[in-house]
Amino acid sequence: MAEAKEKHNVKDSVFVDLFGKDKTARKNFISLYNALHGTALKLEETNLVPEMIENTLYMAYSNDVAMQVNGRIVVLIEHQSTINNNMPLRLLDYVARIYEHIVPAKMKFYRRMVKIPVPEFYVLYNGTDNYPETGEMRLSDAFMYPEEEGKPDELSLELVRKACREKKEEPLTWAVQKAIRQGILEDYFKRKSTELSA
Repeated sequence: MAEAKEKHNVKDSVFVDLFGKDKTARKNFISLYNALHGTALKLEETNLVPEMIENTLYMAYSNDVAMQVNGRIVVLIEHQSTINNNMPLRLLDYVARIYEHIVPAKMKFYRRMVKIPVPEFYVLYNGTDNYPETGEMRLSDAFMYPEEEGKPDELSLELVRKACREKKEEPLTWAVQKAIRQGILEDYFKRKSTELSA
C-alpha cells in the first residue's frame, strides 16, 4: 500500500515538475496547450503566468498545474492515476483561489465589472481502471435538487471536466527509459533520472 502511494506521488511530482516547475516547464506547457487546443502558439510570443496554489493552513492541498495564457485564459490541468468523480468540485476550489490572487479584493466592490480570464479545466488520467478516451463531467451532476422540482433547464453555476486517458499502464521507469531512447524530453529525464529511480 505504501509502495503504491509512493509511486502515485512520484508520478504526480514528475507531472507538476515537467509542466510547472522545471526550467523547461513553460516550453512543455506550451506544447501541451497546443496539443489540447490544436493551436501553434510559440513560447517567445506567449505570455505565461503560473498560478500555483501551495499547501497552506487555509487549504490542505495544492493544484497540479495552472497558467494564465496571454492574460485571457487560465488553464488548470490535473493529473490523476485514480478516477475521482469530485474533480469539478476540486477545480471550483482551485479556480476560486486563483481568482482571489488575480483580482484585488477591493476591486470586487467596484461599480464597473471586473474582467477575469476565462477558465479551462482538464484532467489527464493514466490509471489502470477502464475509463472513456475522453469525457465530460459537470459540477451540476453533484447538485441535490428538490424532488418535486427536479433538475432545472438552466443552472447558475457550472464547471466542465475534460478527461483524456493515457493508455500506457507500464511502470514509470519503463516509460521514462522509452522516452529517452526516442529522444522525447531526453534532457529533462536525464537530469531527473536520480529522482525518478529513487
